Amino acid sequence: MFWLEISIIGVILAMDATVYAFSYGLVLRQKRAMAALCLAFTVGFYQFAMPLIGYGCGSLIREWVAEWSPWIVLVVFSALGGNIIREAWSKDADEEKQSSMPLGFLGLMLVGIATSIDALAVGGCMAIGSIGGADLSMADILLGCGLIGLITFLLPLLSFGSARLLRSLPTQWAETLAGLLLIGLGVKNLLP
Repeated sequence: MFWLEISIIGVILAMDATVYAFSYGLVLRQKRAMAALCLAFTVGFYQFAMPLIGYGCGSLIREWVAEWSPWIVLVVFSALGGNIIREAWSKDADEEKQSSMPLGFLGLMLVGIATSIDALAVGGCMAIGSIGGADLSMADILLGCGLIGLITFLLPLLSFGSARLLRSLPTQWAETLAGLLLIGLGVKNLLP
């Protein structure tokens, strides 16, 4: 069950980066292949690293919050899911169309951080045992974070490449579904 849950979480966490890559793919006209690879690698790396950082921080407080961990996960996932839904419907159509030039190093780092903040909370939830249980090995943690990173590498890469073909696709519905799935995972965590 852990791998299915991590895969679903990986897809959900990849939504911000995927939507960004789609928007970026619509407007970028120069060096498209290299820009797509750089963007996908950057967001994938951050989605791998942020849960590890969250896990490390969550491990420090695990014994104090263990009793309340299902409720903490519900609140965190509901807040993240609600935020995804709110952002999906509040975006201006041209908000993300910033440049037709490839992003530089600093721009890539900022996109990587901005699209992976939610992954910190997921790592914290893994640390307190609410995702995958309390008996996760370090190998499970690393492989889980690696799977999240791989999913986040692949989805934005595909999204960027397909942006020109799928211009009319309403990304709000995909983001709304991702938010609802995240809230659903939080509710599932409360169930025995």
